Amino acid sequence: MPRPRVFFDIAVGDAAPQRVIFELYNDLVPKTAENFRALATGEKGLSQISQVPLYYKARPPLIPRSDTRRTPHTRSQGSIIHRSIKGFMVQGGDFTKRNGSGGESIYGSPFPDEDLSQPIDAEALLVMANKGPNTNGSQWFITLRDCPHLNGKHVVFGRAIRGFEHIIAIGEVETDDKDRPLQPVAVVNCGELVRKQPEAARKTSASPERSVSPVEDEKAKKRSKRKHDQEDDEGERKQKKHKKKKHSTKHKQGQEEQEGRPTRGAAQETEEEYDARLEREEKERLEDARKHHLADLKRKYERDAKPSTGGIVYKGRGEMRFRDF
Repeated sequence: MPRPRVFFDIAVGDAAPQRVIFELYNDLVPKTAENFRALATGEKGLSQISQVPLYYKARPPLIPRSDTRRTPHTRSQGSIIHRSIKGFMVQGGDFTKRNGSGGESIYGSPFPDEDLSQPIDAEALLVMANKGPNTNGSQWFITLRDCPHLNGKHVVFGRAIRGFEHIIAIGEVETDDKDRPLQPVAVVNCGELVRKQPEAARKTSASPERSVSPVEDEKAKKRSKRKHDQEDDEGERKQKKHKKKKHSTKHKQGQEEQEGRPTRGAAQETEEEYDARLEREEKERLEDARKHHLADLKRKYERDAKPSTGGIVYKGRGEMRFRDF
C-alpha cells in the first residue's frame, strides 16, 4: 500500500504561498505519521484540552471589527514557522501558542518515541521536535542538511518529496537573535493528497439458497417442459438478444471513453501517473495565481493612470463642442 502524502501551502509575508509535499513513513512509525496526517487534514476537530482546532492550517483570528491595531503577526492563527536556522533546519507545528512553547498531538497528551533507529543523515527529512524522550506533540522540523548529532533523539517520520526549494528559501529569511523569522511565515493551507481510484463496478449480490418444496419442484418440471417445446424460438431470441447486448456494451464503452470516465477494465493510477498529475495540478495552480496577480496589477495601473482633467468634463462630439455660433 502506498505511503500517504500531505501538502503544505506556506506563505512568507504577503507573497503567494508555495506548495511543499511530504511523504509519511506510516509503515515505519504509524502513530507518528498518523498524528501529522490528521493535524494536516484537521479531521479531529476541536481539542478537548486547549479548545482550539487540531489543525495546522492558519485561520482568521477572533478580533473585533472595531480593533484596527492588526499587525502581520495577528492576521491569522494556526501553524507558523517559528524557528529558522540557515543551513540547519526550519521548525513549526505550534498551532496553540504559535511561539514554539505550545502544540498538541491528536492523542491528547505527549506520545512516546516509536523508532529512533532511523538516522537523520540527509536534507529534506521530516522529524519530530521534542523536549526530551517521549514528549512528542505536534511540532516538527525539516532538515536542511544531515544532523548526525540528533540521531537517537528524534523520530524521523517522513520527507519532503516536492517543493523543498521553498523550504530552503524559508531558511534564508532574516531572523532575530532567537532564530524567529522577522516576516510571518504561515501554513495557509494543508491537507492530504489522495490517489484517484477507478469507478467501482456494480456488484450484484446473489440471492441466498433455499429448500424447494415438492409443489415447487413439480411446477419447475412443467416450466422445463414448456421451455423444451419452445427451444427453437428461444434460441433465436437469445441470438438476437446477444447481438443487441454486444452492440449496447460497445456503445456504452465508447461513451465512457468520450466522457473521460474509466471503463471497467481501467487500472488503478500508477506511481508515475500520480506524480505526473501532481506536477500538472501544481503548474496549473501556479499559472492561475500568476494570472490573478497580473490582473490585479493591471487594474491598479489603470486606476492610477487615469488622466486628471481638473474637474472639467466635456460633452459632445469632436470639434462641435468648440464651435462658436
